[in-house]
Amino acid sequence: MKVGIEVGGTFTDLIVVADDGRVLQTGKIFSTPANPALAVLEALALVEGQPAGGVTLVHGSTVATNAVLERKGPRVGLLATEGFRDLLELQRQDRQSIYDIHFRKPAPLVSREDALEVPERIGPDGEVVRPLDEAAAAAAIRALVTTRGIRSIAVSFLHAYKNPDHERRVGALIRSLHPEVSVSLSSAVNPEFREFERTSTTAVDAFVKPIIDRYVSHLEAQAAGRRVRDLWIMESNGGILPAPYAREHAVRTLLSGPAAGVMGAVFVARRAGIENVITMDMGGTSTDVYLVTGGVPQVTTDGMIDRLPIKVPMIDICSVGAGGGSIARIDPGGMLQVGPQSAGADPGPACYGRGGKRPTTTDANVARGLIRPHRFLGGRKRLDREAGVEVLRELAVAVGQDPAALGESIFKVANATMAAAIRVVSVERGYDPRDYTLVAFGGAGPLHAAAVADDLGITRVLVPVHPGLLSAFGLLIADFRRDYVRTDVRPADTLTPRTLAATFTSLQAEALAEVASHHLPKDRAELIPAADMRYVGQAFELTVPLSAAEVGALDPAVLTDRFHRLHRIRYGHAAPKEAVELVNYRLSVVVPQPKPQRLAAEAGEAQPAETLPVPVDGRSVECRFYWRPGLRAGFRAPGPAVIEEHTATTYVPPGWTLAVDAEGNLRLEREAH
Repeated sequence: MKVGIEVGGTFTDLIVVADDGRVLQTGKIFSTPANPALAVLEALALVEGQPAGGVTLVHGSTVATNAVLERKGPRVGLLATEGFRDLLELQRQDRQSIYDIHFRKPAPLVSREDALEVPERIGPDGEVVRPLDEAAAAAAIRALVTTRGIRSIAVSFLHAYKNPDHERRVGALIRSLHPEVSVSLSSAVNPEFREFERTSTTAVDAFVKPIIDRYVSHLEAQAAGRRVRDLWIMESNGGILPAPYAREHAVRTLLSGPAAGVMGAVFVARRAGIENVITMDMGGTSTDVYLVTGGVPQVTTDGMIDRLPIKVPMIDICSVGAGGGSIARIDPGGMLQVGPQSAGADPGPACYGRGGKRPTTTDANVARGLIRPHRFLGGRKRLDREAGVEVLRELAVAVGQDPAALGESIFKVANATMAAAIRVVSVERGYDPRDYTLVAFGGAGPLHAAAVADDLGITRVLVPVHPGLLSAFGLLIADFRRDYVRTDVRPADTLTPRTLAATFTSLQAEALAEVASHHLPKDRAELIPAADMRYVGQAFELTVPLSAAEVGALDPAVLTDRFHRLHRIRYGHAAPKEAVELVNYRLSVVVPQPKPQRLAAEAGEAQPAETLPVPVDGRSVECRFYWRPGLRAGFRAPGPAVIEEHTATTYVPPGWTLAVDAEGNLRLEREAH
């Protein structure tokens, strides 16, 4: 038995799957933002029929992400090479908003007064230019811990990626002087070049490490009493890690929950015979979108959180503040805005009856009639429609509409925000969204998906089985994954097959040793090499994928030719006569984990459809309401229609048709104009 529990901003989702892939149990409870572990343990307590040998729990959450976004974490200190304490203040000269005259660089997680220097210097080739002054390092450590009360220290020395000796010695010194203090070494967190990005990533790790350590340790202790045999944590690259390792590498859990949703969506789409998809995960607080070409999610090492660079592999998800709990308001210019502020889980939308006093997207959909109060969560919780309508009334008067009409306006504004996010991951990166299928999930995603697709010219939408629990399911189909990198900048024409093989062989040995340390079978490990390359003089690289089989005898000329072709695909041009250099060697190790082969559809008795009026483009239209567990493969219906189920609601607008496929997925298609 495997249990997946994913903590979102509004709901915590539970799914239990047997060894043969059968879905044994599902659940959805309110999250507990003040202490997310409470909701996890509450969900775990709902698991029925646990085997005597215990269960495997795979967990994903936004604990680390929220800590950074809300800047709610420990005071962090930084130890830097003498002369480089201002790295986090100086940052880069680029501006995310070049025409904003009020632009300010993001505030670093370490204040300047908490960044101290240590006399030492490693050269770019790893040679010791200046020996480490351990007495000065000890004094700096005492100043941070004793004088400033620091409880987490980031250590980032110049060129430590080439020679980590000084960092490791300082780390050992911190642990010996103050064993209670958390330590993050850049050579362990992000062992590659670019000093600012490496230091920023290490500072983020130091910021979230005590939080993740405390959270996961508490979860481990409590879960053990509930027959949890193994606890795994989802990481940002779509893989899973054993809980103890996740505590030590906290920065890798930043996109834990959203990454699980992408993995689940890709799995379901692949089973449905679809490889090119745009995922749309709309929950209570935000919407996460991601584009997948060829059925394989790609990771990036150029991610950001709260405008701070994070140089660890992560699925490159674009998030916007448009969710079921997003608050609607009138801005100073008299325009209707929706989000990014959210009512969250506490108090939540007004219709939840938990004290919410501000109109939200969910209140709008209830007032419009698309969400029926007695069907919410399959009837497990009845919504207060009157409270939802009442909270819209004041805003409706301000814009000269009745609550139902305002509900449709809020619906459209939220859709425009999500469509803009999809353009970021598609059009702005050279992909035509019309060539993709929109996979909609999350509690609110299927309700908005077809309308968002209409805005983008997308004609196909796939709504998986149990859409409101797909992120939790994604946890259960994820594999163990670790990523390794080694910086060694060299002209490509000086490389030989032997030098390439030697570096990759060294990385492979490190990867397989770690696999063995986690008691995983080395013979099942899949090794995936790649190389970061660029033209001489370029500031950024392209990652050229390789296969494990060719690494032993890889011709550097072939590797260079692949880089030229990839550059032409990515940017529309290449310069075959220009000099090329290899910058980073990369290696990922994946160990497949036992997983369900499919997400089984929810069985139920067929129920007669109901017909009710809903406002569509300002006029009342008769809409058919269907109960999804009663729909069988082959069922078809035209829009407008609403499909209700236990974890989500799907809306089929006029001009769209609905079909149920053999897997139980809902397939929505735009009729030809």
